[in-house]
This record gives sequence, C-alpha cells and structure tokens, in this order.
Amino acid sequence: MSVGPGWRRMLRLPLGKRALERDVEDELAFHLAMREDKLRRLGLAPDAAHAAARERFGDAGRVREECLAIDQRHQREVRMREWLESLWFDFRYALRTLRRMPAFTAVATVTLALGIGATTAMFTLVDGILLRPLPYPQADRLVRVIQSYPEKGLDTWGLSQQNLAMYRDRATDFAAFAGYRAGQVTVRAGDRPERLDVLLVTADFFRVIGVGPAIGRAFTAEEDTPDNNTALILSYGTWQNRFGGSPSIVGRTVDVDGRPFHVVGVMPRGFAFPRPDVDAWVPMGLDPLRGFGFMNSGLGRLKPGVTPERAERQTTAIMWDWARQNRGAGGGVPVDPSATRMKTIVRPLQEVVTSRSARPLTVLLAAVTLILLIATANVATLLSGRAAARQREINLRTALGATGGRVVRQLLTESVALALLGAATGAALAVVAVRAFTRSTLATLPRITEVRVDGRVLAFTLAVSVASGLLFGLLPALHAARGRITGDLIAGQREGARGPSRRVNDALVVAQLSLSVVLLIAAGLVLKSFQRLTRLDLGFHPEGVTSVALPLPGRVGGSAAELRAFVNTTLERVRAVPGVQSASLAWALPMEGGANYDGYLIEGRPVPPGGNEEQTFQIGVSPGHFKTVGIPMLLGRDFAPTDDTTSINVGVVDETLASKYWRGTEALGKRIRVTGDTTWFTIVGVVGAVREDDATLPPRPHLYVSLPQVGGNRLSLAVRTGGGGSAAAAIDGVRRVVAGVEPSIPLDDVRPLSSVVDQTFATRRLTKLLLGGFALVGLILAAVGIYGVMSLSVANRGREFGIKLAIGADPRALVRLVLGEGAVLAGLGVVLGIAGSIAVTRWLASLLYDVSPTDPAVLVALPLGLAAVALAACYVPARRAARSDPLTVLRAD
Repeated sequence: MSVGPGWRRMLRLPLGKRALERDVEDELAFHLAMREDKLRRLGLAPDAAHAAARERFGDAGRVREECLAIDQRHQREVRMREWLESLWFDFRYALRTLRRMPAFTAVATVTLALGIGATTAMFTLVDGILLRPLPYPQADRLVRVIQSYPEKGLDTWGLSQQNLAMYRDRATDFAAFAGYRAGQVTVRAGDRPERLDVLLVTADFFRVIGVGPAIGRAFTAEEDTPDNNTALILSYGTWQNRFGGSPSIVGRTVDVDGRPFHVVGVMPRGFAFPRPDVDAWVPMGLDPLRGFGFMNSGLGRLKPGVTPERAERQTTAIMWDWARQNRGAGGGVPVDPSATRMKTIVRPLQEVVTSRSARPLTVLLAAVTLILLIATANVATLLSGRAAARQREINLRTALGATGGRVVRQLLTESVALALLGAATGAALAVVAVRAFTRSTLATLPRITEVRVDGRVLAFTLAVSVASGLLFGLLPALHAARGRITGDLIAGQREGARGPSRRVNDALVVAQLSLSVVLLIAAGLVLKSFQRLTRLDLGFHPEGVTSVALPLPGRVGGSAAELRAFVNTTLERVRAVPGVQSASLAWALPMEGGANYDGYLIEGRPVPPGGNEEQTFQIGVSPGHFKTVGIPMLLGRDFAPTDDTTSINVGVVDETLASKYWRGTEALGKRIRVTGDTTWFTIVGVVGAVREDDATLPPRPHLYVSLPQVGGNRLSLAVRTGGGGSAAAAIDGVRRVVAGVEPSIPLDDVRPLSSVVDQTFATRRLTKLLLGGFALVGLILAAVGIYGVMSLSVANRGREFGIKLAIGADPRALVRLVLGEGAVLAGLGVVLGIAGSIAVTRWLASLLYDVSPTDPAVLVALPLGLAAVALAACYVPARRAARSDPLTVLRAD
C-alpha cells in the first residue's frame, strides 16, 4: 500500500528523488483527468476530451520539470530547517550536560582558551603584518628598487640621484617611478626647535604610492629641483600635535633648517610610509647629474602584467648601460659590468617591509599551533574519560533505539559547544594580549599599528574552535558509540574505560609529550642562541653611555672654524658637568647607523682589478671618543685637539682593517683614503674591532677620522656618566650646556646607547620570550594531561588495586607499577619528540647564532627534564593507588 503525496506532506515523511517524481506525475495525471472529465460532461467524445484537456493544459513536460524543481527546493529547505532545529536541540542539551559537570567544563574551557587564545593572538600578528596587503591602492604592484655590486662588497647598494632619473626616464616596465631616502630636519614652529623625521622624495612619489594629501596638494616637478625644494607635506599626526590641526596650515611658512619652507599639504590620517614615525615629506631636489651619494631607494609601480623579475632584468640592463658610459668617470665602474655580478634588486614592497619578521612570526605561529594541538589532545583525554563514565547512559540510549550516528552527533555537538566556550574565553584573552603587546616596548615589528582583532580574525577563531572541537571529540565519540550494550548495562560503567579507551588515552598523552618536546627543544635552541648573542663582544661598552643627537645648523657645520669652536666648547663644558666622566662627538655612535660606507685604497698597494676594493665604515670622531664609548686603543695614539684643518690629515683604523695588511706597529704611518674622496689620511693609531648593524656578522673594517678635519652637519654626542651622581641629573645638565652653546639645536633625541643595542636584538628577544612562554604552556598542559590519564587509570583500576592490597601486595610495588606505566608513556613521547625535533628545528637555523639545530645538550637535557616532570605528575596518582583502602574499594564495587 502506497502513501499518497498529500499524506506524505502532512506527515513530513522523507521523499527520495523517485518518490518526488511519482508525486509530480500523480499530480499532473490528477489535473489532466479532472479536465478531461469536465470536458466529457460538456458533451465531448472521450478521445476529443483527452486531446483538448492536454492542449489546454499546455506543455506537460515543462510543467513536470518546473514542479519537480519546486518540490526538490522545498524538500531541501524542509530538511535544512529540520536539521538546524535538531542541531539546536542537541546544542541546548550539550549546554545542559556541561552545566551539570562544572569542574570538567571549567578545566576543559581553560585548557582550550589557552590554546585557542594563543593561536588567535599569534594569527592576529601574522595576519596584520604578513598576510594583509599594504594599505595602498593596488599594493601588489609596488616594488622597491636598489642595486647590488658584490665584487665591491656591496650586496645591497643604494641609488644615486642620477640612477633615479635614469630609471624614471628609461624603464618602461613602470607605470610611475620615484625615489626616497630618510632624513631629519630641525623645525622652529614656536619658541624652541624640534626635530622631525622626514622622507625626502621625488615629485612622483605620491603618484607612485597611490595616496595623495587629504588637504592641499602633492609636490610639483618644479619643487623637486635643486635649491627649489622648499615645499613641505605634513603627516596627520604632525599637523595635529605640532601645529594644532590648524585649518589654515596650507600656505603657512615654517623655518626648516634655517630656511623658509611652505606647507603645501597634509596626508590622510593613518597614512605611513615607510614607517609610522615619519613626520613630514620634503622634495629631494633631484639632480640628474649627481652620480655620487648612493643613499636612495627607488619605488616603482609596475604596469599591469609586469612581474618584478621582468622589471629587474630591464633595470639591470639600464644600469649596465650607465656603467659602460661612465667607465672611469665619477660614479661609474672601471670594468665592463657584464663581467661582474652588478645588478638591480627589484622586490615587492610588502616583501621588503616584512622580510625580517616573516621567519620569526611563522615559527611562532607554528609553535602556537603545537600548543593548540596539545590542548586539543588534553581535552580529548578528558572527554575520553567522561565518555567512559557515561558509557552506561550512552548504551541505554542505544538500546532505546538511538543509532550510532545519532550518538556520535550528540557527543560531537557537546565537543563543539565546549570548544566554543573555550573560543569565547580565548578570543577575550587574545584581545587583551594583542592590545597589551602593541602598546609595549616589545612592539618593534613592522606594520604593528595595523594589527587588530577584527571580523577576519574572529572568523579564523570560530573556524579553529569548530575544527578543534570536532578533532578532540571525534575519537571519544566513536569509541563511546561502539560500546557493548549488554555488558555495560549489566556490569555498569566500569568496563567501559578499559581496553580501547585506555589505549586511546595513552596515545593522546604520548602525542602531547612529543609535541611538548618539540616546543621545548625549539625554545631551548633559541634561548641558548640569544644568550650567546648577548654575551658577544661588540667591541665597545654601551653601559652608562647616553647618546644625544645634535643636528647642527648650516652656519656651524658648513664652517671649519665654527665647527672647531663648537666641538671644543661643547666638549669642554659637557665634561665639566657633575656626574659626567667623559664625552665625545661623532658622526654616529656604534650601531646607530649614519656612518659613511665606501671602498678604501692604501697608498703603495695596487688598486684591486676591476675596482673590487674592500669596503670600510668611515666615521668622523672627536678626541676622547674611544675612551667614552669603550673602544680599546691597541696601538698608537688617539686624536688630539690639534688634529684640525691646520694640521696633517690623520686617521685611526681598527684591528679588522689593520690585520689584513700589517703586523704590529707596521700600520702606523701608512696612508689610506676612501674611493669617494682624494684625501689621504695618515694612520696614527689602531683600535679594537666594532660590530655594526647585524651583530651576528664578523666585524667589518673601520676608518676613524678627526672630526675637526672632516666636518659634519649631524653629530651624536656620547656622554658617559657615573661616579656616584645621578645619570638623569647629569643628562639634564648636558642639555642645558648644549642649549647654552647653540640654542637652535633640538634636544629631543636622547637615549641610552644600550637601548640602541637592544633594538638590534629586538626581534630575536621577542622570539625568545614568546617561544619560551609557549614552551612553558605546552609543558604544563602535557603534565596535566599525563596526570589526568594516570589518575583515570588508577580510578578505573581501583578494584584491581584493592584486590592486590587485600591479598598482601606491597603498596610500594603499586607505586612502582603506576610510575613504570607513566615512564613508558613519557619515554615514548620523548623519543618521538626528539625525532620530530631533529626534522623540524633545521627550519630554525636562520634564527640561531653559534648554535646547531641539533645541539646535543639541548636535545638531551630538555627532554629529560620533561620526562622528570611527567614522572612527577604520575607520582600523585601512584601514591593514591597505594593508599587506597581495600575494604572500601571492594565494598563500593
């Protein structure tokens, strides 16, 4: 007997495809029969009535397909609605179940919150820094252009203004091309001078970047010419903070380095390039004939369809043409460039901005993924224990007719509900952690101001929570659904925890331990590397030294007599300040940057073939500089006050340079010069080697020259304080002294030299701290996991232990038994973890200094420590088993 379509719809019985087709055909046949019957009653013959009914009805096939599509769509909607209703009922039941188990729910929620929260926070950083496109229109077409000349020791080489004009005019792969370099200016907008960090740019810069001023206009080509570059575009923050957000700022004249500049625009709020701390943009004053000064970078916007590799080939060809045309001339090279590795380097701007942070952030994201897996395994262990305890309930539901799939769905819904609780808590923790991090001194990563928890991050959190809920709930749910109904209904729930359940729990604990070993070893390697790096001899002693930036006005830096008077007067007065032990002036202090980097030639030695001369840092310093910053004098003498423009040009080299050519005192009296200048300097001393920029690299050659002889516009004052006085009071006294000598110098860039050193290690320090914290969390979760498994094992084997104690077993033997089982799990986890670490930690090689990725001490000591913690976690359940009362256990059974 078949059920009619109307009854099926009323009873909401499921319909298959064939049933739907039969229903539609029955409906069509019914309507045709009704029409045919009506026509017969009107007097038509049966055949005529049959033909007329079909003619008036229309295309029955088309109507059949339309009706079938409507029914299928309706059936899908009904099934979806029923599935959602069922899921909602399951979810509500899951919440009621979790509410009845507050201790279990709290432990599982906290565990998941740690894993999901850490993962969300780390993904927020990775997403904001690495994954999101730069905040410029069509940012994927923006590239940075620099040059490279490895034969001269210049793996990266800036562009001259001549190079900028050359690529702008001849490179057809760019829709627009501009140049830029960082700089500083002194602005006097009120009673006192202020220092601004500026970017000197060519006229097309804002067209290339795709963002123009929110107020005013961009630079014109006429403003980007020598001696006419007196326009100024302010950042939004500078406009608000230093000019009060004046609506009439455009057209205002501002004193910049003693020259009148006029403000032509204000950039939009939030615009930053290349860093958020840029206060203003100034025209470079491009001189297409200036072949020296390779301090600029190129910024290009590629034409649609052009790749960076293609643009690199084109600009390299242009560079080679320039080099051939200028062979032997200023700025050129003395050999055919095709015989060298000279080339341009064209890289996507996003890659340039994030390159130094990409590997550390990726490693940290992988580390929190391990934390999430450990937390997932931990909760899976808890759920497995709960499933064993609920085996009687589950089998009773199965006996009453629930299918295995229905039971699994209910248990998975409980797992997902638990994961969502952990995700909500973890997301809150992530928001707090991200806000705290972005406002801390550790926030030195690029694009950190763009990092935020938003809908995209929350969607990731939701996906992670659902995936983790399904992951940690699947094994316990499948095992619970396969329980033996008869045995469990008769024997209770005791047997449900044995056999497969125990093997699953053991496997989960081994997985937690092995992942924790990988985390611990990775953190140990990074920590050991950082310790060796911080103990590295930098060649100077920054402790107790304060750096004060002194941008000199043109009338002082441009006059030898004025500069000599300023240097002598300033140092004399600063050294007299109470608490100051010594002071000196230099172009730049160690690791500050700002030194000249050029090739050098030694008198009497042949010029290297092909112009492949070595490179050296050239730094102008005052007398007493080496003593102030703690660079040891090895041979000869320091600079003297008499080493000025009236005496012979003298220089001091470091031992890195001296040891290449001379032994002992042979260097003294020799002459040296840089390739960008014709002035020879007589070597009067040799000092210790100093590490610049990247401390992991060997020290590079240094040539120090007398500041009164070479001059300088931007100096750094080094002040060493001590002697029992207050360092802060001494620096305040230094400020007053300098302001008294030259009131036009801004004194807002004062910082300890040790902070400059710390800044060079910032990314490594951040990696060390976060990776160490993640390893600690993993260790705690693994210890909790093995403790939970052993506690569950002891509880489920209470009857066995009670019988053994009743027949005279030694309690210490039970302790050894439980500890032995725990030791097997710990040992297996440690072995698997070490094997995994050997394969994984090679990925850390670029983050390590003087430490092998397979360092034996780390590979052995830390896993043994984890094994000891695991055994300690097993000891409490073992003691509980040994102290159990046999009569109580057997009576309860």
